[in-house]
Amino acid sequence: MGDDGAPAAGRAGPQEQLARLVDGYLTTQLLFVAATLGLAEALADGPLPPAALADAVGADPARLVRVLRGLAAEGVLDEEADGTFALTAMGAWLRDGIPGSLKRTAMLRGGLYFTAAPGLLAAVQDGGTPYERVHGEDFFSHLARDPDREAAFQAAMASRAALEAEEVVAVYDFTGVRRLVDVGGGEGVTLARILTAAPGMEAVLLDRPGVVPRAEARLAAAGLAGRCTCVAGDFLAAVPPGADAYLLSRIIHDWGDADARRILAAVRAAMPPRARLVLIDLILPERARDQPAAIRMDLHMLLLFGARERTVVEFEALLAAEGLALRRVVSTTGTTGLGVLEATRA
Repeated sequence: MGDDGAPAAGRAGPQEQLARLVDGYLTTQLLFVAATLGLAEALADGPLPPAALADAVGADPARLVRVLRGLAAEGVLDEEADGTFALTAMGAWLRDGIPGSLKRTAMLRGGLYFTAAPGLLAAVQDGGTPYERVHGEDFFSHLARDPDREAAFQAAMASRAALEAEEVVAVYDFTGVRRLVDVGGGEGVTLARILTAAPGMEAVLLDRPGVVPRAEARLAAAGLAGRCTCVAGDFLAAVPPGADAYLLSRIIHDWGDADARRILAAVRAAMPPRARLVLIDLILPERARDQPAAIRMDLHMLLLFGARERTVVEFEALLAAEGLALRRVVSTTGTTGLGVLEATRA
């Protein structure tokens, strides 16, 4: 700041910063368009003029150039002096098929999640879940009726799970677990990484009927079909009994406290006396600025499910309510606030 309180030259002042946030909806949609059209893939081999890029991705040149300039204003693309556009280091993360790609996330946020945002105000004022207010049904029921959106959601979750699985196996040792039940294991991305890290382990993956075939295919492709059985079921009601460990990876945050307790009760009922429960979830910080990514994910949970992320204290209370004792918490080294919470029967 200058002596008169005005922003220093070249720096955005509070009003400009707020104006940029107000236009966040535009940024979300610019990234959605870029990801859906495959702009990053089209630019992977070098800069292109707008007309050639429009031809490559099947877009109207006059309109696309305005989107390209919007992306350049955000640092996703570079607008070169000769009028061509090139990927920046940031924009390169929109490429599909690279470790850590955010392409599927951009498509999910700008598509499926974006549709729920108009319901947020009414939910904050009067209660309920924004997604249900907009669509008239809960998130997973809606997905079950829309195979394309289900596939988009699962693809984004698989991409995220691949990164998080690496973070988890780097800090948590599954050695000694002979039989693991992955409750709500999705397409098996996390389980495949754990099985690879623990060669002596066998596992059962439990999820919805529509998800199980994709999990079976992924685990078979990884050469793990002989060590894992995939079963369809409702983890709110019951889970396979008799395992050494039960995994709930990014499950509890999808549910409010009442349903989260139902899941934990079903798991506890299945656990032998010396079994352990392994929870992989974000852990909310005491102050929002300490872990902004966790705060944003908490808002996603509110928007889609009326659910929430939790602090360690809140996890401990939730577990205790169902006869489970939190034994330790292991933080990962990523920037998201992801942690591994280990619990046993109290």
